[in-house]
Amino acid sequence: MKTAHHRQQEVARIVEQGQEKASPEGLRYRKKLKARLAVERAALELVIERGYDGVTVEDICARAEISKKTFFNYFPSKASVIMGRMDAFPDDERLLEILVEHDEACYLDVLVGVVSTTVSAGVDDEIEGLRREALRSMPQLFFHGQRDLLAVQCSIAAALRSYLGEHPERRMLAGGSVEEEALVASSTAIGLARTRSMLHVCGEVAPTSSETRRLVMAYLSAGDQA
Repeated sequence: MKTAHHRQQEVARIVEQGQEKASPEGLRYRKKLKARLAVERAALELVIERGYDGVTVEDICARAEISKKTFFNYFPSKASVIMGRMDAFPDDERLLEILVEHDEACYLDVLVGVVSTTVSAGVDDEIEGLRREALRSMPQLFFHGQRDLLAVQCSIAAALRSYLGEHPERRMLAGGSVEEEALVASSTAIGLARTRSMLHVCGEVAPTSSETRRLVMAYLSAGDQA
């Protein structure tokens, strides 16, 4: 039987493979990835030094020695370079395929894994460490980049409408419509992904998607008993 950790590794592999397929030229992909990481490194170093509001896109471009046009070729906003790119998130069709491929797992865990993996895909340990340092010192950064997350939530909801319609046995919200469950689940998946990221920043090891879900469920259950 696959463990939650193994399922998470499989989701990571699927997302990373999808990103590489999006760029058929391997050398070109690696060059773009190297350039993107240089921009992320510059941005995170500046934010750690000056704070989020004390850094502009122009400052990042100067540190990375690139033009604003090049910056926006890689990132849609300052928030996205600090929090991590979500534009590589699988489209509705691919997300539906991932859900079907992992139908033995709770679909919420699969979705949280995809969101988390998309942010960290291609990021080396140095960038991951800088991002954790920035978030640990400025937790308010978790709430930047809301527009990117809303787009991801819309994609999740669309994929779930198809998935739950085709696989009613996988439904979790008894008595509600597929539309209601898709809306509740997509919002919950985003919340769980953010919670998982926060827990990773506070601790040394990131909890798995299922561990995060169980922690939140225990918290909510305790509230019912209070």
